Amino acid sequence: MKSGERNRNSSGESTSSSEVDPGDYIPTPPDGGWGWVVVASSFMCFVIVDGLGYSFGVLLPLWVDVFQESRGKVSLVGSLLNGMYLCAGPIVSGLTNRFGCRAVAISGSIFATVAFVASSFSNNITVLLLTYGFLGGLGFGLIYLPAVVIVGYYFEKRRAIATGIAVCGSGVGTFIFAPVNAIMIDAFDWRNLVMIQAAIVLNACVFGMLMRPLEPTKKMKQYQRKTQMENAKKKAISGRKRNAHSDSSMPCADDFTKLKEIKHRKEMDNEKRTISETSDLMNGIKAHEIHPRIESGYAKTQPKPFLSAPRLRHDSTHHVEKTDYSRPMYRQDIFYSGSIYNIPQYKTSGSDVREYITSITHIPDTPSPSCWDRCTCLPVSVVDTLKDMLDLSLLKDFSFLMICVGNILAMTGFYVPFSYVVDHAMQWGIPKTDAAFLLSIIGITNTVGRILSGLLVDIFKLNALVINNCALVLSAVLLFVEPLCTSYELLIGFAVLYGLCVAAYISLTSIIICDLLGLKKLTNAFGLLTLARGIAGVYGPPVAGAVYNATGSYDYSFWLGGLMFALGAACHLVLHLPCVKKKGDESVSGEIVIAEEEDKKMVNDNEDNDESDDNELKKDNDEIV
Repeated sequence: MKSGERNRNSSGESTSSSEVDPGDYIPTPPDGGWGWVVVASSFMCFVIVDGLGYSFGVLLPLWVDVFQESRGKVSLVGSLLNGMYLCAGPIVSGLTNRFGCRAVAISGSIFATVAFVASSFSNNITVLLLTYGFLGGLGFGLIYLPAVVIVGYYFEKRRAIATGIAVCGSGVGTFIFAPVNAIMIDAFDWRNLVMIQAAIVLNACVFGMLMRPLEPTKKMKQYQRKTQMENAKKKAISGRKRNAHSDSSMPCADDFTKLKEIKHRKEMDNEKRTISETSDLMNGIKAHEIHPRIESGYAKTQPKPFLSAPRLRHDSTHHVEKTDYSRPMYRQDIFYSGSIYNIPQYKTSGSDVREYITSITHIPDTPSPSCWDRCTCLPVSVVDTLKDMLDLSLLKDFSFLMICVGNILAMTGFYVPFSYVVDHAMQWGIPKTDAAFLLSIIGITNTVGRILSGLLVDIFKLNALVINNCALVLSAVLLFVEPLCTSYELLIGFAVLYGLCVAAYISLTSIIICDLLGLKKLTNAFGLLTLARGIAGVYGPPVAGAVYNATGSYDYSFWLGGLMFALGAACHLVLHLPCVKKKGDESVSGEIVIAEEEDKKMVNDNEDNDESDDNELKKDNDEIV
């Protein structure tokens, strides 16, 4: 790929920037209708992915006995399963941007099913690590991320409610699969158990099929074009009437013919100018700006249009597919899980959803020379997403650096209870089924915790960072005291509180990023943070297992997890210092000032063009008469 050139490797229609009108191709979320079916399908995907992943701890004692391996090595199977679907986030995002949520989710279901079936034939832990852990985790990633994206794609005003319902599938899945796995261990051998899990994963194909892509709406732009043509005709007719009454000597038929031709030519020139000025406006307005487009030419007399144009390059070598406007990863708020009423861009758009959506739709410009230019085999929609989500320059921002380091530390301890609380309880003499129910309790309270944290932020307007930090501190305390829970009742109390705390930590991530960094950095931050969490999720449980192997006690493993949570909380607490500025609102304020200046300039240019058009038209008429 040559520098400065964008190669659109797809079958979609490609047009230059001067021909593209984004209002025709950007879909508007229905905020209901089929969207609720999408929420249900996303919910079930979370049930399958997180339910099987978080309940792995039930299988740990079984595979330790079957393969005669250490708990640290066996736990790596589950940590790979949970960590890989997070690590695959940026890659899956690129595939989702190119092929859509439906195709990726279906592919992930098939891929994970094949991996699980292959793992049922494993004769050693190494093969199980590759098939059940690594490949199964990749397949789960192909299911998980489309389930996240599709809800944000279908909902705007009701997004907080829709997202809250969908992610509750995570806790419900843990609640269901933990005791089910314990029961199936007694009823089947482990190979048949994995085959049953493969059949369950295959059901995600059905839920993926329900993720119907949104189609763009053209009605508004068709109405505007019709009005523009009618205004042009009226202006031309009124011009003829003025010339007809301005002189007692009437022109001949040939003069009328010539006048008609000139009128037609002027109308065509004005329409071309309108397109050109719209293209210039697209070049001038950045994708994240929040003001509507100001029409030029005859469109001046129309009502204010609903859509603002995202930024496009005007280079002849730059081509934009019409389908690019409907790609989910070009939406800057696609990972935002809270209410858009709290987003500054929505507030300044006059609560107009269509205008807001267009203002946060960003199709990257022609890429500058970089390592991404070597990815000639990948579609540009994939490269755009990878480049955006893996932009390491964001690590220069102190706030994000603290968030990233804090999440790596906290996620190191996050999976310790999921992996070892069942085995630890069994060592206290608690029956296997009762011990597995501890994971169910964590799952169901996790569901409640997600709902409560969302209500505290969206309804009671509490600071998301404060809630997150309280959750991290309490999680650290709980892991420190878990070894003191020597009875089943105390372990139930631990499970209830831990499920509530980690729910707030996980569910408020995108809101915290948006508050601290601004909406335009959300995709980049979410991509890096997901990758960091995945890496920590892979090595966290094996390290805790290695500590158990070295000490012979789970006490030190849980204390290590508590220490990691405490360090993660310390990193997040730094963000409350006065010297750490909140950049989310500042960036929006700057964008508003720039937008207002460009609006004024565009209005003046349009008025000058209209006056020039009238003078030229009058001059031509005088010459004919």
